Amino acid sequence: MAQILAPTIAFPPAVSKAVEEAATAFFKTSCNMTHVPNGKVDEDAPSAGIMSTISFMGDPPWAFALAFPEESAVTVAKVFAGFEIEFESPDMGDLVGEIANVIAGDISARLAKKGIKAVMSLPTVVRGGSVSLLVPSGVSTTRLVFSGPGGSCWFNLVGTRTDGLNFRRPGA
Repeated sequence: MAQILAPTIAFPPAVSKAVEEAATAFFKTSCNMTHVPNGKVDEDAPSAGIMSTISFMGDPPWAFALAFPEESAVTVAKVFAGFEIEFESPDMGDLVGEIANVIAGDISARLAKKGIKAVMSLPTVVRGGSVSLLVPSGVSTTRLVFSGPGGSCWFNLVGTRTDGLNFRRPGA
């Protein structure tokens, strides 16, 4: 049974640290956003948003979903791209996927320096209204929130199963 992401099961600290460092480096220089320790997201606020997911195969396997509310996505797009991009345009999906891809590449490099294998997938982008990330029970999770003058975004990190079951590797 799926549950709404809740940071109740410990997520691997080395991975969350690499995500925090890579995202902080990107958002600070590109969007004037900073990490908000113990930041909260209002799951009940009805709003449109856009999210990009990337999976990492390695030790351990894990994934992230980078989510932006509509207003934040539009503001970040203008700052990052240097021109306005409409929320509903295909270019917005490309931009959010590219942001996720740039951060994921930095995460992989940071983890490799620590001897942690993290081969990343291509980004997948979804856009919708009033959506929540659902995760299976028995997995480790955490959330990292970033905020600045142009809005906020967050990473939902979903990791290793803690119930003794293993992820199935692609092609297995």
